[in-house]
Amino acid sequence: MARRITGSDRVIMARFTAQWPDARCVLAYARHESMAVVATVPVPGTSPAAASLWELAARNLPSNPSNEADSYGRWLLGAGWSMSVMPPAVGLVVHGEPWTLDVARSAVLKEPAYGSDGVHVGRLTFERAEVMEQAERLLLG
Repeated sequence: MARRITGSDRVIMARFTAQWPDARCVLAYARHESMAVVATVPVPGTSPAAASLWELAARNLPSNPSNEADSYGRWLLGAGWSMSVMPPAVGLVVHGEPWTLDVARSAVLKEPAYGSDGVHVGRLTFERAEVMEQAERLLLG
C-alpha cells in the first residue's frame, strides 16, 4: 500500500507540460512540515506521459546523475516552488481544503533548497469534488 500524507495547507495548481508537445497535467505544489509536495492532480483522459513526475524529471536531466534522488528532487522542487513566487496566469490556489497525497517517491536533499529539506512526489486529490473539478478545468484553459 502506498504511503499517504494528508493536509489542508495552501495548494497552488497550474497546467504543466509533462511531455512536449501536448502531454499536459495539473501540477500541484504545497508544503508538509519541512518538506515540499509536488504532485499531479488526476484528471480523466490525461496522457499516461503525465502520470509520473519522477520520469518527467528523468527526461529533463542528464542521464546517470551522481545522486538521482537529489537531482530529480531538486528539479521537481524547482518546478513546484516557482509557482509560489510567480503564480501562473491561469492557475488555482486553494486554502484550507483537505487533500491527500499518494506518495510515489520522497527525496531528502543533501542540502535544503527553496526552504524545504526535500520533496514528496505523487498524486494529490482533494476531498471536495468541486475542487477536483476546478483543477480539471485548468487543462481546458
